[in-house]
Amino acid sequence: MKTTSKILKTINILFLILTLIFLIVQWNQIPMQIPTHYDLYGTMDNYGQKNSLIGFFIIVLVIHLLLKGIQWIVKLAINSSDTKKSFKQYISFIAESFIFVSNFSFSMLIYHMATSQTSLFGSLLAH
Repeated sequence: MKTTSKILKTINILFLILTLIFLIVQWNQIPMQIPTHYDLYGTMDNYGQKNSLIGFFIIVLVIHLLLKGIQWIVKLAINSSDTKKSFKQYISFIAESFIFVSNFSFSMLIYHMATSQTSLFGSLLAH
């Protein structure tokens, strides 16, 4: 499980880096107005400036750092007790998995916001 946690940690960092690279490389192709909200049916009902993607990425980065901080605090608490090594590895794995889901979700949302011109579920409903 320790190896899996290290792999997840690496993937988490890669998601952040790739999302930032995507924004930098595609910035000129991203429309000035992007979808920022969808209704219950997946139809865009609010738009914003593409600059909001920068703010959104910063929020993703802050959430990542906060989750890493929580993970660090939990590890400190576990290290100060007589907890078995396997439990420490389990907690680390759970934390990295949670961070992975968060990073993946936000990265995909940023990508979709930057490239979408239609409904969130439009391509799914078309099939």
